[in-house]
Amino acid sequence: MNKPSGLAAKLRALLKAKETPMWAVIIVLIIGSTVDSVAGRLYILEGMANKHSDQIEELQKYIRQLQNDSARYDWELKQLEWLHPELKVISPDGDPNPLKSTDLNLDMNPGKVPDVKK
Repeated sequence: MNKPSGLAAKLRALLKAKETPMWAVIIVLIIGSTVDSVAGRLYILEGMANKHSDQIEELQKYIRQLQNDSARYDWELKQLEWLHPELKVISPDGDPNPLKSTDLNLDMNPGKVPDVKK
């Protein structure tokens, strides 16, 4: 019968050694703790992602509410300008030259509502 040589002989000797079961248990425990550690970290990350998702949804609700309020106030301001064209609207900081729609590169009148200017 042929004697195994090289790597096969070393592997056979390693498996027959007295310390092999102990090393096998140690390796299994290390692998198990690594898997548990990774699973725990993933669980923590999932919880953080869910918390941040809830916060983002809440912020989006606030943003939508502010956009609605802004649109309503803008409409009310336009109505007041139409009813009282003699009154000049000055920004809260007292700037006599407030930004105009041309300064912002925005279409401030997407519905093309006519301005009442006399």
